[in-house]
Amino acid sequence: MKFDTLKALALSTCLVASCSGIPKSSAAGSATNFAKDQISTSEPLTILSVCGGLSIIAGMILLVITSGKKGWFPSIGGCILVLLNYLVARYDDFLFYPLVICTSLISAAWTFKTIRTILKEKRSHDHRRTD
Repeated sequence: MKFDTLKALALSTCLVASCSGIPKSSAAGSATNFAKDQISTSEPLTILSVCGGLSIIAGMILLVITSGKKGWFPSIGGCILVLLNYLVARYDDFLFYPLVICTSLISAAWTFKTIRTILKEKRSHDHRRTD
């Protein structure tokens, strides 16, 4: 195993472990209940962190198995998903409002084009009928 692979494995393990932690408790039941509460009340974007974490783990396993030849893409992709989750959660107002405005403008333009096409076809159909 190369030293770089071990450093990458340690870094990704720390990254995944730092995403969320369960506080230590003397009773195992309270920790389990806390975890269930956290999962049920979590943000809808946690799927990005989960997929990112799993991708990082899979990439690290591939890096270890192939001696650092394969597994970089899943590792980098997992880091990007975790970073994307943070950016969307942090800057959601700056992302969603322009997205909603652009989507509504595209929808309005498409509706206008469709109505114009329908009216043109109706006019050409009416002109053929009168001839």
